Amino acid sequence: MTSKRSIPLLVAAIWLPAHSVQAQESSLLPAFYGRINLAPVLNMPDNRGSNSDVVSHASRIGLEGEIPVTDGIDLIYQAEYQINPNKQDFNDRIFTQRNSWAGVSSPWGTLFAGRNDTPMKLLQLRIDLFNDMQGDVRTLVVGENRPNDTVNYVSPRLAGFTFSYSAIIDGQDSLRDRATKSTSTSLAYDTDHVHVGVAVDNDVLNNDVFRFVTQYREGGLQLGLLYELSENGTNTRGKEDGLFVSAALTRGKLVYKAQTGASEQRRDGNRQTSLGVDYIVNRDFRWFTFMTATRADSRAQRTDQVGIGLELNF
Repeated sequence: MTSKRSIPLLVAAIWLPAHSVQAQESSLLPAFYGRINLAPVLNMPDNRGSNSDVVSHASRIGLEGEIPVTDGIDLIYQAEYQINPNKQDFNDRIFTQRNSWAGVSSPWGTLFAGRNDTPMKLLQLRIDLFNDMQGDVRTLVVGENRPNDTVNYVSPRLAGFTFSYSAIIDGQDSLRDRATKSTSTSLAYDTDHVHVGVAVDNDVLNNDVFRFVTQYREGGLQLGLLYELSENGTNTRGKEDGLFVSAALTRGKLVYKAQTGASEQRRDGNRQTSLGVDYIVNRDFRWFTFMTATRADSRAQRTDQVGIGLELNF
């Protein structure tokens, strides 16, 4: 016969293990995340009339997660897709794949394979204040790649230094050859106020590239610089360089931003300047305004763009 006093203990004994298993299973479920960035813009090309549009600046959704294997070692994965409201610009596809991979995280670093930004591309994210917009540094320089079929390694941070390596494994050569034939490598150093990094691309989309970036942060001030030297293996133009600088000043909820750069890697006489102001509502939501002026030797490539938009992260 079970006493009334023992019934709560019996219920607890049954419920707690079941609840523990349920909590453990829920921790294995992937996390859903995304970003919505939309802006009505006015385009003013130099060689024809102006036009307006609503632009999605790389809005995206994704799933990510980790599965513990042993203490300190986890299986990790991510699947991310860009949302393209104007699908005509993306071969009639509403969704296009972004960084999507699977790998292992351990005390010795992170090893993963799939589609991902190269270490060179990742190195500039703090410097480019208008990333994914018309003022993106990718419109000036060539080292902005997200190749398929990559094997990547990111070291633990040691004394402020982080090493990253990526090899493009495209099946054209042996695995040993590809590990050194088409690679992107970076070394970055970080403190509370300074970010410095160098990166080298070896035969990535026919380009050999060297990149140097540095950023200084103090209070609400942020200053950044990017220098790049590249050589394309399929043309005879020789080595071409590019220079890009940026600055941001935060005052309360307002962030004043400016950046400018010049390079002939993409087009002759290419110069670009962007100005903008962000209003930070909270860590996940902001309003922003911007203006980008693009200049080149060819009149058909000269344009101005102004807009106002919103960004929501979830």
